[in-house]
Amino acid sequence: MKTKKTVIIAFEIDGYHNYPKAPEEVDFLRDRHRHSFGIKIGFRVNNPDREREIFIQREEAIFYLTESYGSPCEFDSMSCEMIAEDLLSHFSDDGARFVEVWEEKTGGARVEKSKK
Repeated sequence: MKTKKTVIIAFEIDGYHNYPKAPEEVDFLRDRHRHSFGIKIGFRVNNPDREREIFIQREEAIFYLTESYGSPCEFDSMSCEMIAEDLLSHFSDDGARFVEVWEEKTGGARVEKSKK
């Protein structure tokens, strides 16, 4: 039986962003505001016996974000979708299949590698 295997890492990281073109109903989002961003990244694996170590991969993702955006992260006007695209692009050579970026647990975005 052929199967697809994905190892998923999850973590939270503090950061700031803003939404300069926010609609009037939520114009407060135009200002810089803080979130605890929840991040999930799924990595393709072939070997079912710990091909990718979850703790190591999670630390690599946290390191990338803090090196790129500081601590706490300063995402400026990046949306959840933009942050997810950046992570997917950075980790695509490592087998990243999808990235989710959540603002707390209220909502967020999922970006997936397109099937060719």
